[in-house]
Amino acid sequence: MSLKGRRILVTGGSTGIGEAVVRQAVEAGARVASLARTVDEGEHGAVVGIKCDVRDEASVKAAIDKAAQALGGLDGLVANAGYGLYGHITKGNPADWRDVIETNVLGVLYTVFYGYQKFPAEGTRDIVFMSSISGRTARLGAGVYAATKFGVSAIGESLRQELAEAKVRVTLVEPATVDTPFYERSVRHEGAGIIPRTFDPLTADDVARACIFAMSQPFHVAVNEILVRPNGQST
Repeated sequence: MSLKGRRILVTGGSTGIGEAVVRQAVEAGARVASLARTVDEGEHGAVVGIKCDVRDEASVKAAIDKAAQALGGLDGLVANAGYGLYGHITKGNPADWRDVIETNVLGVLYTVFYGYQKFPAEGTRDIVFMSSISGRTARLGAGVYAATKFGVSAIGESLRQELAEAKVRVTLVEPATVDTPFYERSVRHEGAGIIPRTFDPLTADDVARACIFAMSQPFHVAVNEILVRPNGQST
Protein backbone atom coordinates (compact mmCIF):
# COMPACT_ATOMS: atom_id res chain seq x y z
CA MET A 1 0.00 0.00 0.00
CA SER A 2 1.89 3.03 -1.28
CA LEU A 3 1.27 6.68 -0.45
CA LYS A 4 4.54 7.85 -1.97
CA GLY A 5 4.52 11.58 -2.61
CA ARG A 6 1.23 12.16 -0.80
CA ARG A 7 0.70 15.02 1.69
CA ILE A 8 -1.74 14.00 4.40
CA LEU A 9 -3.16 15.79 7.41
CA VAL A 10 -4.37 13.79 10.41
CA THR A 11 -6.30 15.29 13.32
CA GLY A 12 -5.99 13.66 16.73
CA GLY A 13 -2.63 12.42 15.52
CA SER A 14 -0.80 12.18 18.85
CA THR A 15 -2.39 9.03 20.31
CA GLY A 16 -4.44 5.95 19.51
CA ILE A 17 -5.79 5.49 16.01
CA GLY A 18 -4.52 8.90 14.88
CA GLU A 19 -0.95 8.12 15.91
CA ALA A 20 -1.16 4.79 14.08
CA VAL A 21 -2.45 6.49 10.92
CA VAL A 22 0.42 9.00 11.05
CA ARG A 23 3.01 6.26 11.49
CA GLN A 24 1.60 3.97 8.81
CA ALA A 25 1.18 6.83 6.32
CA VAL A 26 4.86 7.72 6.74
CA GLU A 27 5.81 4.06 6.33
CA ALA A 28 3.79 4.06 3.09
CA GLY A 29 5.78 7.04 1.77
CA ALA A 30 3.68 10.06 2.69
CA ARG A 31 4.61 13.26 4.45
CA VAL A 32 2.17 13.95 7.26
CA ALA A 33 0.91 16.85 9.36
CA SER A 34 -0.13 15.56 12.78
CA LEU A 35 -2.60 17.89 14.54
CA ALA A 36 -3.53 17.53 18.21
CA ARG A 37 -3.85 19.52 21.40
CA THR A 38 -0.86 17.65 22.80
CA VAL A 39 1.74 17.11 20.11
CA ASP A 40 5.47 17.63 19.77
CA GLU A 41 5.49 20.69 17.52
CA GLY A 42 7.84 21.11 14.60
CA GLU A 43 9.27 18.89 11.88
CA HIS A 44 10.32 15.38 12.85
CA GLY A 45 11.44 13.63 9.71
CA ALA A 46 8.39 13.15 7.50
CA VAL A 47 6.01 14.34 10.24
CA VAL A 48 5.13 17.94 11.07
CA GLY A 49 3.54 18.33 14.52
CA ILE A 50 1.10 21.23 14.91
CA LYS A 51 -0.92 22.07 18.01
CA CYS A 52 -4.64 22.35 17.29
CA ASP A 53 -7.95 22.22 19.15
CA VAL A 54 -10.56 21.12 16.61
CA ARG A 55 -13.33 22.72 18.69
CA ASP A 56 -11.84 26.12 17.86
CA GLU A 57 -12.43 27.18 14.25
CA ALA A 58 -9.59 29.71 14.28
CA SER A 59 -7.21 27.09 15.67
CA VAL A 60 -8.14 24.65 12.90
CA LYS A 61 -7.71 27.24 10.16
CA ALA A 62 -4.32 28.35 11.48
CA ALA A 63 -3.10 24.77 11.92
CA ILE A 64 -4.17 23.78 8.40
CA ASP A 65 -2.48 26.88 6.97
CA LYS A 66 0.76 25.82 8.74
CA ALA A 67 0.38 22.23 7.54
CA ALA A 68 -0.13 23.20 3.91
CA GLN A 69 2.82 25.57 4.04
CA ALA A 70 5.09 22.93 5.58
CA LEU A 71 4.05 20.16 3.18
CA GLY A 72 3.62 22.29 0.07
CA GLY A 73 -0.13 21.67 0.00
CA LEU A 74 -2.44 18.82 0.99
CA ASP A 75 -4.07 15.98 -0.91
CA GLY A 76 -5.37 13.89 1.98
CA LEU A 77 -7.34 14.54 5.16
CA VAL A 78 -8.03 12.07 7.95
CA ALA A 79 -10.61 13.66 10.27
CA ASN A 80 -9.90 11.45 13.26
CA ALA A 81 -10.04 13.72 16.34
CA GLY A 82 -12.85 12.87 18.71
CA TYR A 83 -13.73 11.33 22.05
CA GLY A 84 -16.43 9.31 23.73
CA LEU A 85 -19.25 10.24 26.07
CA TYR A 86 -21.36 7.53 27.70
CA GLY A 87 -24.28 7.48 30.11
CA HIS A 88 -28.03 8.00 30.31
CA ILE A 89 -29.21 11.15 28.56
CA THR A 90 -31.53 12.07 31.44
CA LYS A 91 -28.65 11.85 33.92
CA GLY A 92 -25.96 13.56 31.88
CA ASN A 93 -24.38 16.99 31.79
CA PRO A 94 -25.33 19.45 29.02
CA ALA A 95 -21.85 21.04 29.15
CA ASP A 96 -20.33 17.66 28.30
CA TRP A 97 -22.82 17.19 25.47
CA ARG A 98 -21.75 20.50 23.97
CA ASP A 99 -18.08 19.62 24.24
CA VAL A 100 -18.40 16.24 22.52
CA ILE A 101 -20.62 17.66 19.77
CA GLU A 102 -18.20 20.51 19.11
CA THR A 103 -15.29 18.06 18.96
CA ASN A 104 -16.84 15.19 17.02
CA VAL A 105 -19.05 17.13 14.61
CA LEU A 106 -17.97 20.76 14.30
CA GLY A 107 -14.32 19.72 14.50
CA VAL A 108 -14.84 17.43 11.52
CA LEU A 109 -16.61 20.15 9.55
CA TYR A 110 -13.89 22.73 10.26
CA THR A 111 -11.21 20.23 9.20
CA VAL A 112 -12.93 19.42 5.93
CA PHE A 113 -13.85 23.03 5.13
CA TYR A 114 -10.38 24.48 5.58
CA GLY A 115 -8.46 21.37 4.50
CA TYR A 116 -10.32 21.03 1.20
CA GLN A 117 -9.25 24.55 0.29
CA LYS A 118 -5.63 23.31 0.24
CA PHE A 119 -6.32 20.49 -2.23
CA PRO A 120 -5.00 20.75 -5.79
CA ALA A 121 -7.54 21.07 -8.59
CA GLU A 122 -6.91 17.52 -9.81
CA GLY A 123 -5.12 14.30 -8.99
CA THR A 124 -5.61 11.78 -6.18
CA ARG A 125 -7.32 13.44 -3.22
CA ASP A 126 -8.83 11.72 -0.19
CA ILE A 127 -11.01 12.69 2.73
CA VAL A 128 -11.31 9.99 5.40
CA PHE A 129 -13.77 10.28 8.27
CA MET A 130 -13.32 8.32 11.49
CA SER A 131 -16.89 7.37 12.27
CA SER A 132 -17.85 4.35 14.36
CA ILE A 133 -20.16 1.38 14.56
CA SER A 134 -22.08 3.80 16.82
CA GLY A 135 -22.78 5.78 13.65
CA ARG A 136 -24.98 2.88 12.57
CA THR A 137 -26.54 1.68 15.85
CA ALA A 138 -27.35 3.69 18.97
CA ARG A 139 -27.22 1.54 22.08
CA LEU A 140 -28.38 2.25 25.61
CA GLY A 141 -25.99 4.60 27.37
CA ALA A 142 -24.38 5.93 24.20
CA GLY A 143 -27.08 8.20 22.79
CA VAL A 144 -25.14 11.47 22.65
CA TYR A 145 -21.95 9.89 21.36
CA ALA A 146 -23.91 7.91 18.76
CA ALA A 147 -25.64 11.12 17.65
CA THR A 148 -22.24 12.65 16.88
CA LYS A 149 -21.16 9.59 14.89
CA PHE A 150 -24.47 9.40 13.02
CA GLY A 151 -23.70 13.02 12.17
CA VAL A 152 -20.21 12.17 10.92
CA SER A 153 -21.64 9.41 8.75
CA ALA A 154 -24.23 11.81 7.32
CA ILE A 155 -21.58 14.44 6.60
CA GLY A 156 -19.41 11.85 4.90
CA GLU A 157 -22.15 10.49 2.64
CA SER A 158 -23.36 13.94 1.66
CA LEU A 159 -19.80 15.07 0.95
CA ARG A 160 -19.18 11.97 -1.15
CA GLN A 161 -22.04 12.97 -3.43
CA GLU A 162 -20.94 16.62 -3.44
CA LEU A 163 -17.37 15.81 -4.56
CA ALA A 164 -18.00 12.78 -6.78
CA GLU A 165 -17.81 14.68 -10.07
CA ALA A 166 -14.56 16.31 -8.95
CA LYS A 167 -13.20 12.79 -8.32
CA VAL A 168 -12.31 13.54 -4.68
CA ARG A 169 -12.66 10.27 -2.77
CA VAL A 170 -14.56 10.23 0.53
CA THR A 171 -14.30 7.26 2.91
CA LEU A 172 -16.09 6.47 6.16
CA VAL A 173 -14.16 4.16 8.48
CA GLU A 174 -16.42 2.64 11.13
CA PRO A 175 -14.60 0.61 13.78
CA ALA A 176 -16.28 -1.32 16.57
CA THR A 177 -14.40 -2.00 19.82
CA VAL A 178 -10.77 -0.84 19.67
CA ASP A 179 -8.14 -1.23 22.38
CA THR A 180 -6.82 2.35 22.71
CA PRO A 181 -6.80 5.03 25.45
CA PHE A 182 -10.11 6.24 23.93
CA TYR A 183 -12.29 4.49 26.51
CA GLU A 184 -10.12 5.56 29.43
CA ARG A 185 -10.41 9.20 28.38
CA SER A 186 -14.12 9.08 27.64
CA VAL A 187 -16.53 11.03 29.81
CA ARG A 188 -18.77 8.66 31.72
CA HIS A 189 -22.08 9.62 33.29
CA GLU A 190 -24.49 7.47 35.27
CA GLY A 191 -25.68 4.55 33.17
CA ALA A 192 -22.58 4.34 31.01
CA GLY A 193 -22.23 0.61 31.54
CA ILE A 194 -19.59 -1.70 30.12
CA ILE A 195 -20.06 -4.11 27.22
CA PRO A 196 -18.81 -7.59 28.22
CA ARG A 197 -15.99 -8.74 25.94
CA THR A 198 -15.74 -12.34 24.84
CA PHE A 199 -13.40 -11.38 21.98
CA ASP A 200 -10.08 -9.69 21.38
CA PRO A 201 -10.67 -6.01 20.44
CA LEU A 202 -9.22 -4.32 17.41
CA THR A 203 -5.93 -2.47 17.75
CA ALA A 204 -5.21 1.07 16.58
CA ASP A 205 -3.03 -0.42 13.84
CA ASP A 206 -5.96 -2.50 12.58
CA VAL A 207 -8.09 0.60 12.08
CA ALA A 208 -5.21 2.65 10.66
CA ARG A 209 -4.64 -0.02 8.00
CA ALA A 210 -8.21 0.53 6.81
CA CYS A 211 -7.45 4.24 6.33
CA ILE A 212 -4.21 3.54 4.46
CA PHE A 213 -5.96 0.90 2.34
CA ALA A 214 -8.59 3.39 1.18
CA MET A 215 -6.09 6.15 0.38
CA SER A 216 -3.68 3.84 -1.46
CA GLN A 217 -6.18 2.56 -4.02
CA PRO A 218 -5.70 3.34 -7.72
CA PHE A 219 -7.16 6.68 -8.81
CA HIS A 220 -10.24 5.07 -10.39
CA VAL A 221 -11.18 3.17 -7.20
CA ALA A 222 -13.13 4.83 -4.39
CA VAL A 223 -13.68 2.84 -1.19
CA ASN A 224 -16.56 4.66 0.43
CA GLU A 225 -17.23 2.67 3.62
CA ILE A 226 -15.18 0.30 5.76
CA LEU A 227 -16.91 -1.28 8.78
CA VAL A 228 -14.40 -3.15 10.94
CA ARG A 229 -15.41 -5.42 13.84
CA PRO A 230 -13.26 -7.66 16.00
CA ASN A 231 -13.77 -11.28 15.08
CA GLY A 232 -16.39 -12.48 17.55
CA GLN A 233 -18.14 -9.16 18.24
CA SER A 234 -21.81 -9.58 17.39
CA THR A 235 -23.09 -6.03 18.01
